[in-house]
Amino acid sequence: MKKILPIILLAFIIPQIAFAAWWNPFSWKIFQRKTVPVENISTIKPAPSVSEVSNFSETKNKNEPSTPSISEDTYNVVKVIDGDTIDVSIDGKTERLRLIGIDTPETVDPRKPVQCFGIEASNKAKDMLAGKKVSLESDSTQGERDKYDRLLRYVFLEDGTNFNLMMIEEGYAYEYTFGVPYKYQSAFKQAQKDAEVRNKGLWDSGTCEQKTTPTPTIAPTPIKTIPKQKETSSQCHPSYSGCLNPNASDYDCSGGKGDGPFYTGKVQVIGPDVFRLDRNGDGWGCENS
Repeated sequence: MKKILPIILLAFIIPQIAFAAWWNPFSWKIFQRKTVPVENISTIKPAPSVSEVSNFSETKNKNEPSTPSISEDTYNVVKVIDGDTIDVSIDGKTERLRLIGIDTPETVDPRKPVQCFGIEASNKAKDMLAGKKVSLESDSTQGERDKYDRLLRYVFLEDGTNFNLMMIEEGYAYEYTFGVPYKYQSAFKQAQKDAEVRNKGLWDSGTCEQKTTPTPTIAPTPIKTIPKQKETSSQCHPSYSGCLNPNASDYDCSGGKGDGPFYTGKVQVIGPDVFRLDRNGDGWGCENS
């Protein structure tokens, strides 16, 4: 009897538990084990590895837009120095800016004369920038400042126009690369080629060609030529055509009353008549001899 009693009790309790579980599905789910259908096992993806997570992060960073270098702030242009240099007010301080990627003809450099089209480039910059608000963009390839402590920037007008590029496009500036390539180098170089083809600004035919002033022809000053005197022998007196002794103390005409000591016949007087042979002054001495 003692052995049969536990069996009777179990036979009674087990049906009660089964009925309670059927009547309360929630309590039954606790004992259920979640299974995955066999046909879906192939679609389950393994957890990503550490390297895959790292690569995903790098790819995401590359696809995200970088922080723009163009300032969202605008700044007042205080003064236009020339076509590629301006003064701008930044945080209450006036900073001098050198525009990146362009070079305009000089107008204010004390070491150089005013260059062709420099006045036009300077006036264009004044028309476009003086008293206006501009946005600025830096370029990490060019550094923050040049050797003269000027800020290096691209300048944008309020309508978004790249002023540096516009100056090249309109023929007011040359493309200028200092040391290393800069952000907009390709666009600036192409703009210069286009300006040359279209004869814009300083590229216009004849605008900046070197003009030469013809050198006036100076007539040579005539040189007065002094006729050479007839060379005479050192043994003859230079004042007479006949060969009179140059060392004689005096000459007289032959047949005359003179006392010599030397005598001569007719002789032409070609110099000072030191012997007074030409009495009538006709250039001949001793005519009657």
